[in-house]
Parts: sequence; C-alpha cells; structure tokens
Amino acid sequence: MMKKCRVLILIPFLGFFLFAVSAYAATLKIQCSDCHDSEKFTTGFKGSVHGNTGCTSCHAGFKSLDKHVIFKEKPALISCGTCHSEIEKQYRNSFHSLYEDFKCYDCHYDIHTLKPEKENLKIAVTKNCTKCHTNDEYALSGHGAAVMKGNKDTATCSDCHGLHDTKAYHTSGETYLLEAREFYNKTCKACHSNKEMMERNNISPNAVKYYEETYHGKVQDLGYPTSVAGCADCHTNHNILPKSNPASTIHPKNLTQNCGKCHPGIHPRFAEYKAHPDYRDKERYPQLYVSFLLMAGLLLVTFVFFWTHTLLWWRKVYWERHQMEELGIKLESPFTHKEGIERIKRFSVTDRIMHVLLIISFFGLVITGFPLKYHSTPWAGAIIKALGGAHNAGLYHRAAALILIGLFLYTLLKCFRFAFPKGFRKEGWRGFSARIFGPDSLMPNAQDWRQFKAMVKWFFGKGKPPTFGRWTYWEKFDFLAVFWGMIAIGGSGVTLWAPGLASWVYPGWVLNIASIVHSEEALLAALFIFTVHFFNTHLIPSKFPMDTIIFTGSYKLEELWRFRTPEYERLVKEGRLESLKVKHPSITLKIISSMFGHASLWIGLLFTLILLWTFFFA
Repeated sequence: MMKKCRVLILIPFLGFFLFAVSAYAATLKIQCSDCHDSEKFTTGFKGSVHGNTGCTSCHAGFKSLDKHVIFKEKPALISCGTCHSEIEKQYRNSFHSLYEDFKCYDCHYDIHTLKPEKENLKIAVTKNCTKCHTNDEYALSGHGAAVMKGNKDTATCSDCHGLHDTKAYHTSGETYLLEAREFYNKTCKACHSNKEMMERNNISPNAVKYYEETYHGKVQDLGYPTSVAGCADCHTNHNILPKSNPASTIHPKNLTQNCGKCHPGIHPRFAEYKAHPDYRDKERYPQLYVSFLLMAGLLLVTFVFFWTHTLLWWRKVYWERHQMEELGIKLESPFTHKEGIERIKRFSVTDRIMHVLLIISFFGLVITGFPLKYHSTPWAGAIIKALGGAHNAGLYHRAAALILIGLFLYTLLKCFRFAFPKGFRKEGWRGFSARIFGPDSLMPNAQDWRQFKAMVKWFFGKGKPPTFGRWTYWEKFDFLAVFWGMIAIGGSGVTLWAPGLASWVYPGWVLNIASIVHSEEALLAALFIFTVHFFNTHLIPSKFPMDTIIFTGSYKLEELWRFRTPEYERLVKEGRLESLKVKHPSITLKIISSMFGHASLWIGLLFTLILLWTFFFA
C-alpha cells in the first residue's frame, strides 16, 4: 500500500519534469544535432551534398517532438525519388532493384557525409562497385588498370553496365543471349568506333569498321547476334587485355582454345583467321590485299569489256532495225511461211530441266546471300526477316548451293561423255581433239576469234554481222565461266560452310581470302547474269522481251537459217535437219515458259537496280 502511495505521489512530479524539459527545449529551439551529435551528423553532414536540405527533407513524419525525445515516435524515411525522380525511374527497372531489392543506401551508404566527387568519377564508381563485385579480372584488366591510373576515356563499370539503369535481362536461354550480347556489342562499339578517343589511346580506330565486314559483324548488324561471336565472346567480359599479354584471350597461345568455344575440333592454325582485317593494308595483310586487288581487277575488266560490248551491240541492232522500218525494208527468206515456222530442236528435256533448276538455285543464292553482303541496307534486313532470320537464310543458301553443285557435277559428267562417248577405256584419246574443237563443242577455237573481230567491225559499220554455228563466242564464254565460277565461288563457299574442317587443310587466313572471293565473285556472277546474259538472250532488240527457247527447247527454222547459217548448212549437209524437227510447243508449255521466264527476268532486273544503287550510292 505504501509503494502505491509513493508512485502516485511521484507521478505529478514526473509529469512536471517532462513538461519543463519540453518547454525548455522549445525555448532553446532544439536541433537534431543536439542529440545526434556524432561527427557524421554535425560537421560531416553540413559539408555533404545534402547539407543545405535539412534533416526533415529525408526524415519526415514528425507529429510530436516530445514523443520523439522519449523514444515513442520515430520519423519515417522518405523515398530518395522524391527529389531524384528521374534516377528513381531508371533504377526501378534495373537488375539491382528487380532481382536484389537493393535500396539507395546499399550503394550510397555514407549518405550523411556524401560529398561532391572531386576525383575521377570513374575511379569512384570502380571503388564502389568492387566493394560487392570483387572481380579481380576487371581490376587487373586493360580497362580496370587504366581507370585506376586516371584514364578518363577507358570504360568503368557504369560505362558498360549502366549506373542506376543496370540492365535486367532474362536469366537464361536464347532471349538472354540475344538481349545481353546485342546490348554489350553496341556498348563496346560506341567507344571503339570513336576515332578521336581511340587515337588518343593508341588503339586502332577502325577495329569496329573492319569487324562489321566479317561474317560475325554482318550477321550481328542484321539483328541476329546470338548466331555469331560478339565482342565479349572473343575478348571476354572483364579480363580485356592487349594481344601481347600472355593472360589475354587473344594472345596467340590462347586463341585456339578461345576460338574452339564456338568452333570445336579446329586445327591450331584456325587461329590465324583475321578477326578485324583491313583488306587494303598491304603491309599487315599482304595475302588479303593481293586477293582483294585481283578480285576488284577481275570485276573491273569483266564489266568494262562486256558492258561496252553490250552497249555497242544494242546500239547497232536498234539502229539497223530503225533504218529498216524507216525505209520499209523486209528481210528476205528462202522458206515459205509454213516452212519458216517449222520448229527445230535445240535443247533436250534434260538441258531444259537443268536450266530451270539453275535459275531456281541462282535466285535462291542471290536472295539469301546478298543481304549479308549489303547488311547495313534496309532492304537486306527486310529480306532476312522475311526468310525467318539469319539462321534460316543460311539454311536456304546452303540448300540452293547443293542444287548448284549437283548441276555442276552433272555437267562435268556430260562433258566427259561428250569427249569420250564410249568411255575412255574404249576410245582413249582417239577423236578427242576433233570432238573438243568440233562444231558441237563449247570449247573456244580460232573461228570464235574471227567472229568476234567481225562483230566489232560490224558495231562500227565496217562490215556485215557474222553468222554463227551451233554456239557463239559469248555462249561459250558463259559456259566456261561456270567452271571458273564454281571453282571460285563454290570452293570458297564450301570452305566457309565448314571452317573448322577447312583449318585442317589450310591456315585460318585462307578463310579471309575465301570471304573476299566468295563475296566479290557472287557480285560478278549476279551482275553478269542480270546485265550481260539477260541482254544476250532476252533484251537484245531482235529478241525482246523474252526468248523462251531454253524453256520450249526449240526455235523456228527461219531463225536457225538467219542467225546460225553455218549450223543450218551443216545440218542439211549431214542430213540431220529432218530428224531435229519437232512439234510446235503446246499452249500450256508456252504459258508456263512465258510466266516463269518473265518472272525470272523482272526479278533479275529488280535486283540489278538494287545492287547497282547499293554499290554506287549506299
């Protein structure tokens, strides 16, 4: 009872004491630092970046100072985003926020003494990040070492990963690889394509440019980075060291293992492949320089000659037809109308099927191959997307290549049978020369040279146009060009198809040469077919707009007599003309031939315009 009385007596005194303390505190205008008097809350805070904002800018929600001083009320900590709204928006979608639930103070833990950064900001970022990410590889790498030495150009953590907007990718699978590789490739290229920055640091300013002209770079540029090696695949994420450093992934002794991650089973000389080649650098890449020079020279000589030939031919034929129409002259014929329209067989069914397959495979190769060559153009990306991506385009390209290779091998077989009708064992070399240089052969001979000279004289009005046998000199060139083309474009294509296996045959830099040859020979073949061959067979005024002989297999007797007089006379002399007469093509065959032929012609002409525009202006 006495104890209760004592407590009751003390209550008024205690209340009076608290009232007195509150009143006294109010008269003194008590400050937070009066209680929170450690250095970080006093002098440290006043000198910080938040020193002029006051405590209640972050610690809000006071209702009663009386309750606070007796520990009955604690202020709420407001969001940093109240002031730093833009940074908060970035951070909410970052990896640290979404996956780690980090708060601002997990990185900015010295918030009460945080001062404006006076030293190199990159150094400060590196020091801060490596408190959690103890990555020795980065700290010792070319980037990390350069940062700590004060190089303001080199990349620190935030330059690659972002500061408050650290990217949050899918955790695994194809989507992760796509997002991450694409982002980091762009990040690397952003600095390494900066010419002034690279020159300041004695680094090649063209590494990105030359890389983008390799297969890896082209596929990435088309938007399919998961299919090929990106920057970090070869140079790693953090241990980025110069080639001369034995610990570097691109040091010669480490290259085989590095390349083998994507190309298993390679020979060590595979590593001689040039990842950032400058084909115009004669000193550093002599083999590539010579290869590029030879291919460029081949394109120049071929097109200067044949385009000149085509233009002169077109002008002469068009001019003569104009004069004949103007004078009302009609060409004479020794045949009656009925005889003149009789059909003479020129191509067998097999020849025609082979040509249709050739057209299909050729267009397949052009449509799937040239978007890679001209990867930075809008039309290239549209075509690859329509094909279902770079991987699918590659599959279609190889399928078309297999058709072409099969046709070539079958052509070789036909050539052998032509040269040795009864087989080499029975015939040997007897009669070989007569067949190879005979009138049915596609092998050039002296007569072709005489006909070419006569053709040139006719171009300039110095003689009559020559007449031809079964084959003209330009048809023989078209046929024999296939052999060079298949060796060049086919051989290089197979090499690029299986680079790992190819490395067991020859060194890696041959892959670079194969890329040059494959690309430039493809351009040569496509433009030659679409301009020169199309003119010779379809666009010449005497045949315009379409010569369907390769589809129907036959032509009129009068055409044979008028344009291939020696061949007509030979067939008559040998008594073979009657045996070559065939029925007029059916209406169905004519419709199909016309539709397929015109579609091929217009697709080819469209690609010609696209390629020429890209080549000269894009």
